[in-house]
Amino acid sequence: MENLVERLAKVEERSKSNTKRIDTLEEKTKENERVLNNVDKSLTVTVEQIKTIAEDLKQTSINFKEAIMRSNAANSKETEILKEKYNDLEKKYEKLDTKIEQETVIKDANNWRNSKSKIASWILTGILAIVASALGISKFF
Repeated sequence: MENLVERLAKVEERSKSNTKRIDTLEEKTKENERVLNNVDKSLTVTVEQIKTIAEDLKQTSINFKEAIMRSNAANSKETEILKEKYNDLEKKYEKLDTKIEQETVIKDANNWRNSKSKIASWILTGILAIVASALGISKFF
């Protein structure tokens, strides 16, 4: 019977040891469940934040695309306006160039006429001076 008592004591000791192990494992399991719940909640929040960021990025991309399109349209209009202004300035330049050319031609023609008449009067004066010196100046007075 002593043998039976020893066995019973060993069984009780093992039972106590197993109970301690089970209690420790249950505590660890509860702690793990708590950690997992916290991780799950954190992941849920993080996923929601990522979704929000993705939606914001999508909207920002759409807004940016629209802004570029508006900018391109505005640039096209400005380019057309600048082309028109350039063409107007080119026409004005051509008119001014023609006018300056005409004025220059007229001025040159007048200068040529004046120069011809001055040259003719110098030549005539020279001829008269030669004739006067050849005939003698006293005959002309």
